[in-house]
Amino acid sequence: MSESIKINVNGNQIESAPNKLLIEACEDSGIHIPRFCWHKRLDPVGMCRMCLVEIETPRGKMLVPSCTTEVTDEMVVDTESEVVKKAQEGVLEFLLINHPLDCPICDKAGECPLQDQTMAYGPGESRFVEEKRHFEKPISISEIILLDRERCILCARCTRFSDEISGDPLIEFIQRGNKTEVNTFPNEPFKSYFSGNTVQICPVGALTSTSYRFKARPWDLKSVRSTCNGCPVGCSTELNSSQNKMLRILGIDNDSVNQGWLCDKGRYNFEYLNSEFRLKTPLKKLDNEFMETSIKEIYTELSDLISDSNTNINFLIGTNSTNEDYVAFNEFAKNFPSTNQTFYLNDDYLYAGFFEKGINRATIDDLNNSEAIVIWSEDLKENLPVLYLRVRQAVKNGAKLIVFGHSNSTLKDIADFYYSDDIVSENFEIIKDISKLKGIKEHVKDKNVTAIIGKSTPYQLDENLDKLVSYLVENSNSKIMNAFSSGNTFGAINNLDNVKNLRDFTKNVSAENTDLLFVVGSDPIGRSVFSNEIHRIIQDIDNVVCLDLFLHETSELGNYIIPTSSTLGEKEGTFTNIEFRTSRIDKLVPSPGQSLSDWEFISGLSNFCNFNNNIDSLDGLNELAYQDFDDQDSPSFKNLDKPSNFDGIINDYQPNISTELNENLTSKYFVGKKLYGDNITIRYSDSISLLGAKQFIEASESTIEKLNLSSGECTLKQNGHNVSANYVVNNKLADGVIFIPQNRRNFNRFDFSETIEISPNQSKEALNVN
Repeated sequence: MSESIKINVNGNQIESAPNKLLIEACEDSGIHIPRFCWHKRLDPVGMCRMCLVEIETPRGKMLVPSCTTEVTDEMVVDTESEVVKKAQEGVLEFLLINHPLDCPICDKAGECPLQDQTMAYGPGESRFVEEKRHFEKPISISEIILLDRERCILCARCTRFSDEISGDPLIEFIQRGNKTEVNTFPNEPFKSYFSGNTVQICPVGALTSTSYRFKARPWDLKSVRSTCNGCPVGCSTELNSSQNKMLRILGIDNDSVNQGWLCDKGRYNFEYLNSEFRLKTPLKKLDNEFMETSIKEIYTELSDLISDSNTNINFLIGTNSTNEDYVAFNEFAKNFPSTNQTFYLNDDYLYAGFFEKGINRATIDDLNNSEAIVIWSEDLKENLPVLYLRVRQAVKNGAKLIVFGHSNSTLKDIADFYYSDDIVSENFEIIKDISKLKGIKEHVKDKNVTAIIGKSTPYQLDENLDKLVSYLVENSNSKIMNAFSSGNTFGAINNLDNVKNLRDFTKNVSAENTDLLFVVGSDPIGRSVFSNEIHRIIQDIDNVVCLDLFLHETSELGNYIIPTSSTLGEKEGTFTNIEFRTSRIDKLVPSPGQSLSDWEFISGLSNFCNFNNNIDSLDGLNELAYQDFDDQDSPSFKNLDKPSNFDGIINDYQPNISTELNENLTSKYFVGKKLYGDNITIRYSDSISLLGAKQFIEASESTIEKLNLSSGECTLKQNGHNVSANYVVNNKLADGVIFIPQNRRNFNRFDFSETIEISPNQSKEALNVN
């Protein structure tokens, strides 16, 4: 078959790949065909008929929907004939029969395809004078999504996204004929992690977000392209603001990464930026109370403290900073002997990873070209949600899926082989001969394989992953994606020297060996499974400097608190994602009060200490971060600002990870993270704050019965620490496995290596996720 074919459109010859949809072929050649139901990331259905065009056939000209018609060689197409125009007018007239004319109060007005196409292709007036149909408006179908059924034009974009892309078919057509409507099922709200995408792709204002409803018009908004730093996937986003307030985040179709989709956490976790509880002035602790002070006074006191080069300094640094921030701290630390300073990343799951020579690194796009995908990591849906969507897409396109462990039960429904309780022990170790597993023999041996590998739980030993990766490298054409799951982890391990994890922190750091501790954008006491130990350590250190957005459980232990700018929309820099793709983070709104970027603070302190560092400008830090790269390949601001590099630049780094401890940590429970947790930014983002507040555990029905639970609620007790929680029946978990989310409030205070007493409460029926 030839590489391209020729078709005639409106008298002009264009070229197209064979078997391409006509609407796509025209789009690629700059010929716009109006549409409502068609979306390039969804399967075509031809429902709205707005894309009708005329093609020549042996029986004469015929109207066909261009979104379901494939191009053929020498096809003759007319998109502008009088017949086509009449058909378009008719479609729009029918759509407007019941559509309310409430554009002045509709959130979609100004960016509405129905509005635009009615102006461009509509009849100009309607012959319909009867009463339109009416529904209650709007109705809440989840905590963050509102549905206005009167506006719906039944294009099925939302239902197809939920079914085809996210695998959460919670919104569907009900009724028949002219009573057809989109709605959710009784007692089953639209609780999808990806529901905000349906709002963005809805061609009318039928689906709206509670966070944006009635807030602004498109022409009032300022916009900038940026990168989401909520997890290492690094989705491309468009930030929208009005009157210096962030109001909305949209997904950008970066074909190599997120393809336009966002998880709801990445889309709605921005309202904290406008919170009245943001820190706005530097604080200093006096007599156990925080008092406002000047940044100059803090610089003076800290520079006096660290004037001695033998000062022992440790850094507990978060994963939400930019690469330039990390470079600034790294350069600052070089003023001290290497034995006197160490970087600890705010991550329980960080481990050495698989970066050595002989191991091919995977990109997200490699999923599409794989014969098989092997996963052993944290739950992708909870921790790397858009990567979860890309895995689903690859499986839909024919890749075989093999899943190990208990953590990715959300992929069990599409997995060809799901190895859990009989293959993987409760200690997260493969207990069978890998080479003899049916799925491995049939779909991995000598095949093109992409493996997503990471620690399923903080208690999993590195060597348990080594066994699987070694087999894949030796027996298949494999590529490995290291599934760290926190923000700009890859930027941190590339730009900080010898990064260690929180377990190392608890073993290495003490008041005796730490004169000064910097805590940067981190709340390990509020989220780590080692929080009790970390609390004791930080509490004993005499000098603790916290750089953060809010007061929280960790920053409250500081002697000094510096208000900082958020990486989301308040500062510029770069971000490195899970495939080592570096992209731009851009500024849209000002920071409140006296907030500083992390690099600005450490640069000012460096100047006060008379250190000779080149960290006094953002451009200088950006150049320093990528000084070892060829100018052409460098993800510098200059290169990333080129349109051809908007989607980011992939480079080959050798990360600086030096985790020391791999002792046999044991846990009697399956400990992991949920997408929504009780972290400080979610707590102050009103739309989603309650989504991370509920405390619950998960177990199979038989495990629940063995625990004698029947009321829907239980109490967890250990050494005087009690937590009341719901329990969720999840039969995808192996019998005997109890899942406890570490990022829900109070759970991380338990010692998971010891028994937790779980006793029933008598109140209500159990929840069920099956």
